[in-house]
Amino acid sequence: MEAAGLQPGIDTLDRIVDAESALVVLRTDQPEVVVEQFRQITRRSGQSAYVWYRDDGLRSLREGDVRVPGCRRVSDTLRYVLQSMHFGIYLMIGVEGPLDRAEQTLLRQLERGRSDQVRRVVLLTDDEALIDSVEGLATMMGGSVAGARPRLRDGRWVV
Repeated sequence: MEAAGLQPGIDTLDRIVDAESALVVLRTDQPEVVVEQFRQITRRSGQSAYVWYRDDGLRSLREGDVRVPGCRRVSDTLRYVLQSMHFGIYLMIGVEGPLDRAEQTLLRQLERGRSDQVRRVVLLTDDEALIDSVEGLATMMGGSVAGARPRLRDGRWVV
């Protein structure tokens, strides 16, 4: 997929939803800032967004960080996304690269299994090994704006 550098003033959430790929890499060294902004957006909008941590598994941002059972590993979470029939943004923090063959296969299935509902897996990372392992599968965002931090402005998420 083509790399999409973020420019100041562009609504990042819309860019994620409109991405060509079901997998988005958002280059950041401050993933918690992004998660907090998504938490605020989802609580206001009612949209479904989740965050996955390596040590904690998948949690709903809209439902007050309620844990999603059976989603502790990357592969389990990707299977959950594949089975979901609803809109969802899945932020993933702490995924270590390179992804193994099974995880890459699940991402390819997600890409091929396009549906009417938007489902996006967003890797929040600056890990070059991870980024290299998903090149060609992912839409890249965020690497071209040094020092730009996502923030809420009038209820919209911008960089």
